[in-house]
Amino acid sequence: MTATDIHEVLRHFDGVKRCNENQYMAHCPCHDDRKQSLSIGRGQKGVVLKCQAGCDTRDIIACVGLKPADLFYEQREEPQERPQIVAIYNYPGGVQKLRYSDKHFRWRQPDGKGGWVWNRKGVRPSLYIAGELTGCVAVAEGEKDADNLHRLGWDAVSGADGAGPGKWKPEYTEQLRGIHVCIFQDNDRVGKDYAQETAAALHGVAASVRVLDLSSVWTEIPEHGDVSDLIAKFGDEKSCELIAQLITKTPEWEPTQDPLFSLFKSLEDFPEEEAKWLVPGWIPAGQISVIAADGGIGKTTLWCHIIAALSNGTTCILDPPEYAREPMKIMFLTTEDSVRKKLRKKLRLAGANMKNIITPDFVGDRSGMLHKLKFGSEELEKVLRHFRPALCVFDPIQGFTPPKVNMGSRNEMRDCTAQLITIGEDTNTTALIVCHTNKRKGASGRDRIADSADIWDIARSVLMAGFTEEQGIRYLSNEKNNYAQLQETILFSIDSDEQIQKEGTSWRRDREYIMGAEQAKSSPVREDCKAFIMKTLHEAGGAMPTADLDEKAKTAGYTFTAVKRAKQDLKKGGDVRYFHTGGNSDRVWYIQALTEPEGSGFEELPDDTETPFDNVLSSDLSKVV
Repeated sequence: MTATDIHEVLRHFDGVKRCNENQYMAHCPCHDDRKQSLSIGRGQKGVVLKCQAGCDTRDIIACVGLKPADLFYEQREEPQERPQIVAIYNYPGGVQKLRYSDKHFRWRQPDGKGGWVWNRKGVRPSLYIAGELTGCVAVAEGEKDADNLHRLGWDAVSGADGAGPGKWKPEYTEQLRGIHVCIFQDNDRVGKDYAQETAAALHGVAASVRVLDLSSVWTEIPEHGDVSDLIAKFGDEKSCELIAQLITKTPEWEPTQDPLFSLFKSLEDFPEEEAKWLVPGWIPAGQISVIAADGGIGKTTLWCHIIAALSNGTTCILDPPEYAREPMKIMFLTTEDSVRKKLRKKLRLAGANMKNIITPDFVGDRSGMLHKLKFGSEELEKVLRHFRPALCVFDPIQGFTPPKVNMGSRNEMRDCTAQLITIGEDTNTTALIVCHTNKRKGASGRDRIADSADIWDIARSVLMAGFTEEQGIRYLSNEKNNYAQLQETILFSIDSDEQIQKEGTSWRRDREYIMGAEQAKSSPVREDCKAFIMKTLHEAGGAMPTADLDEKAKTAGYTFTAVKRAKQDLKKGGDVRYFHTGGNSDRVWYIQALTEPEGSGFEELPDDTETPFDNVLSSDLSKVV
């Protein structure tokens, strides 16, 4: 057929809807097209087809029995004869499908009055049946193929609408329940996909299912070749032999294993493994750990201390005594501190092996590639799998959370950080995520992780740092540990070179330190401490070195925080003032009481009374803060 008008092409499609004089829409035969997505229009030289779902035009016309040449207009001088009916296929209930000489089809059904209704509205879907539905039945793409197979002695069927996605109906499956089925697939993508769809629908319903690939007995079968082409090529007798041979060597069809299912195993297939540690008892290897603290505690100094030790094969404050390790490759990613202005010096002073520590150069990134290093991104995975560091530090978590992820929404953080767990299992790269803590009153432990509680659940180990009641002494508490008992809390200080110094251990946890700090803030404790300070100063003659006062307060049971807040209140209220003696190198700070404590019983002394400061130069006394 060569198209003389667009209507000759339109007859081959279902659901045709006119848009204008030159444009129509129809159901695409190559996919489950519930809403007409196939555009059919008049072009200058022929009919133009375009599927909005992206189906190939060659596949579309093959599904409806057209060839590329059929889309081009033919200039005819003589009027052509009307297409003639060349075959009638009888379906159950008297329904007929008519094939015309120009290869288009029409449906009709009895109108009950001896005539025809030229459509199939209201007709229940049914297979075209050539023979009987017993024993073994061949399934072909079209009625012509089914008739040819039946002529060779087979009971055969075909769907009513040819091949294509969704064209095999559930009603067809029920018609073949309990029957042995052999599916003849056409030699093209549409035919092969349709055969697999048909086999999947019949699997477990039919007695057995085989999908026959004609190319295994006819190696030179052409594109779009089918069983009718095989019979035309080899004749009836030889074709029967080839088909019998094909059925014999074709195994029963089994569903293709979904890759998802292959990821599930029985427990006997899982080996038992002991947890491996990057830092024994504190940071498990290949997992996610978290360091969390308020601002000013020294989070950066802590992780710099840790990675310096790992890079150089030395011990850090978390290691047991005499622990030995090999130097490791470390990576850190930070959006807060400058590598050039701060971190390089800090790590050098900590004794780091600079060659073993790598970090991105944000200054040299002119294209913005480094800004794509976010949790869950392809760029981050590419970097980690390439460098395979033993540890990668992310400081802070907000700097590497994708912009569209709501950190306060459960599961969003879990989804984007799951990548780190997978990479950790594959490459043994440990992730250490640095978090800020919130200042919500009474909060401790997981409630203090700022913005996202999910990060607590994702982490296998959580370390929380803060100030103790002792001046300059900080704590690092192991608040969560999935693979070992909680470790003893480390007490540490930070020296003038901003390096970590271990000061001891404690079994107190973050909650106890937080409660102690809250108690120190309470009014009764603070008022009691203020009274103690004023009484102590007056007993000392009115003033004393602040270090001596702090020591006496500590001996009396007052915490560093309580003393600090009490002195702040006294200074603000004009009850005390500070001054120092000595130069810059020998400077000693004093605290002096300006008022008497209530109910102290002290008497005001005469002006000529000798005081402990008679020998202090007036110039020194003038240096009052």
